Amino acid sequence: MNSNLHCILYHSKLGPDAPLSCISDIIKVARSFNAAHGLTGVLVFDGQHFLQYLEGPKQPLWDLLVRIAQDPRHVNFTLQHQGPSGSERVFRNWSMGYALVDDADPLADLGELLGEEALAKLHAMVPTLDIA
Repeated sequence: MNSNLHCILYHSKLGPDAPLSCISDIIKVARSFNAAHGLTGVLVFDGQHFLQYLEGPKQPLWDLLVRIAQDPRHVNFTLQHQGPSGSERVFRNWSMGYALVDDADPLADLGELLGEEALAKLHAMVPTLDIA
C-alpha cells in the first residue's frame, strides 16, 4: 500500500447566497489546483448537495479540505471519511471528475453515512454516474 496516498469524503450543501453558476468556477479551479498538487477525485452535485471524494498526498489533501470547509459556497460541511487509501487511485484519470445527478435522494442518503459505510456507498454509486 502507498502510505502517502490518503482519501477524504465529505458532504455539504450549496450556500444560500451561492448561485448555481458558481459550480463551473468551483470545477475549473479544482481541476487546476488538483492537477498541480497530485490530487484526483470526483465532485457529485444534485443542484443542492455536494458530495466529494478526493485522494492524493496527505498534506495537500488536508490543506484543501480546510479551504473547502471555510468556503461560504459550502454550508453544513460534514467530513464523512478520511484516512489512508489503497495503493490504487479510484479516480486516477480525473483531476476533478464532475457528475450532476437529477435525484437528490442518493446524495441525501449518502450524506447520513460515515466512515467505511459512506465510502462503500459511494463506490457502489460510481458506475451509475456520468462523470465528465
